[in-house]
Amino acid sequence: MKDIAHGTFSTLYVDCKKLDVGGGVFLSEVVMNRWSRMRAVLFHPSLGLLARAIVGGVFVMYAIDKIAAPADFALNIERYELLPFGFVNLVAIVLPWVELVVGVCILLGVRLRLNAVFAAVMLVLFIGAIGSAMARGLEINCGCSARSETVGWGKIAEDAIYLLLAVRIVMKPDRVLSLDAMTAEAPGAALP
Repeated sequence: MKDIAHGTFSTLYVDCKKLDVGGGVFLSEVVMNRWSRMRAVLFHPSLGLLARAIVGGVFVMYAIDKIAAPADFALNIERYELLPFGFVNLVAIVLPWVELVVGVCILLGVRLRLNAVFAAVMLVLFIGAIGSAMARGLEINCGCSARSETVGWGKIAEDAIYLLLAVRIVMKPDRVLSLDAMTAEAPGAALP
């Protein structure tokens, strides 16, 4: 095609998905350069460390609240009306400890990918439970912490952000300041 304004020729290759944007630079190269820069930011070890601090810290903080008040947490679980009554107390006792262990492991960098998968699965379940309560018109405490937080879109958005951070850890479990990296560097230590 002739570019009348500049008097230059631009080539459009539809089959090859290549568009000459001038100066011998192709659109596919521009897109790849932007993706490379975005990937460099998303997978930078500093962002991984920040994701670990946020996800691990939130899991530890909420777990401590639930462990401190298991009866209140059991009541919050019961209000969701999702579990049979016999499982409510079991979940109220076990889940906070699982959250605590997963959170501490993420913070310390122990088996990052595995623990981030556990965190992501729990977050998906939490989002599903909150969505279910909203769909049924229940105006209940989400049960996340000792603070009274009503289920709603804000809580779903918050959990979705934590979920994205957990997925980031799963995709690239940076070993910066992690116990796994420290034990792997020790003489004679092998990381299975």
